[in-house]
Amino acid sequence: MSWLRSDDRFRTHPSGSQWFCQRFLPIIVGMGAWTYDSQWLVMDGYDARITYKNMKSLRMRIKPPHGEVVVSAPLSTPDHVIMDFLRERHEWILKHRAEVRSRAAAPESFVTGGRVPLWGWWRELVVEDASRTSARIVGGQVHVRRPANDHEAARRAVDALYEREMGPAVVEELERWEPRIGRQPTQIRLKRMTSRWGSCHPVTGAMSFNVMLAKFRPEALEYVVVHELVHLVERGHGPAFRACMSAHLPDWPERRKLLREAPC
Repeated sequence: MSWLRSDDRFRTHPSGSQWFCQRFLPIIVGMGAWTYDSQWLVMDGYDARITYKNMKSLRMRIKPPHGEVVVSAPLSTPDHVIMDFLRERHEWILKHRAEVRSRAAAPESFVTGGRVPLWGWWRELVVEDASRTSARIVGGQVHVRRPANDHEAARRAVDALYEREMGPAVVEELERWEPRIGRQPTQIRLKRMTSRWGSCHPVTGAMSFNVMLAKFRPEALEYVVVHELVHLVERGHGPAFRACMSAHLPDWPERRKLLREAPC
């Protein structure tokens, strides 16, 4: 796809009517739709990228990972109409930009200012030197105490935090779903697992759950709990199992996809 640009802000048709390529010379994109190159509007607290298209109304979205505001506008929309559109939604835009940016992926660095995922959100780390190792949530941050420069100890402390978070969360999900499915485990184990999010022994009724599920959104944990409970009804993953999953949790395929992506 090639872009043809024009520096002319407005171009006038010889007949006197405003030429349809106002702002920028259009290009043809797929399916014969017309679109224009983008321009930027500087707003209070953010910049908005405006793209002109052959459409009937203004549309807006907030793009991850940095919360970019993107507006699609009909071809001849004046700037003041777009600015009014954005101003009317100012508080909503700021709120959702903050949410999107808080979910932005970042490397797990176990130092102050680093971030770790917890229930689908990145939490800022505050790391302190101490003789004993611990991790706890304070005011939305994860406070870690560990021997000086011992990053492995900090990681273990965060893993222990995941396990503590997982305990009541798993119990809550089981209490909600056991009556619906009509089955319950005989034993529950929480541990760090390398290749599974959960497991179930249909004969003994014992279940295990990966403590790393605490990194993901709660919907992912609910999917795993339902998955393992359904195994007490259907052992394999055949049509009967899938039908049972769909009966209890219709959106289970979408929830399963959460575990195949980054946690935040």
